[in-house]
Amino acid sequence: MKKICITLIALFLACAQQIEAQEAHQLDELVIIDGKKKHKKMFGTGVKIPCAVASLTPDKRGYEVGSTIKTKHPFEVEEINFDITSNSIGDVTLGIEIYNISNNFSRTLQEPLLIKVPVGKKQEISVQPEKRTIIEPGEYFVAIKFIDCVENKEKEHSENSGKKNEREALLFPLYLKKRYIGHSSNDSIERCKINMGLKIRGIEYK
Repeated sequence: MKKICITLIALFLACAQQIEAQEAHQLDELVIIDGKKKHKKMFGTGVKIPCAVASLTPDKRGYEVGSTIKTKHPFEVEEINFDITSNSIGDVTLGIEIYNISNNFSRTLQEPLLIKVPVGKKQEISVQPEKRTIIEPGEYFVAIKFIDCVENKEKEHSENSGKKNEREALLFPLYLKKRYIGHSSNDSIERCKINMGLKIRGIEYK
């Protein structure tokens, strides 16, 4: 009987801890913002450069390219859009990161938003955060990170054999406006005068 009582107490304590952890998790996700709100689009595009493209090849895994945006009020990110000119790389996985430039390029997302890009011509890519994402007033770098892909070994063999063959690449249209680029080799982020034309849709709170 004593053993049964001890077991029941242990089960009760374990359940209580689990409920407490769930409640704490729910409280962490609860965000209350006073004031008016309106739907808004933020453009990190600038002026499009005719016939100009940026290229990401399989050896560029880990690189980040993107656009900068500014907000004067709290902004809830609902959707991020960008265009791809063409993609000839198999099983491309991209990730969206949002860096707070005003706070030493700190990440605002717990995990990058993952995107699968099929092989094909011109495409419009759209991604929505699974969790509520609110950024505070400031300047941000919204980056597209080249996470992974599958290389075509036959094409690589043809290139090494001296045969002319187009290299596999993911191509983006280019726009003239300040942006940044991240290098996988040393995790550095550098300023650049061209960007990838990202568009962000969401709710602005005033």
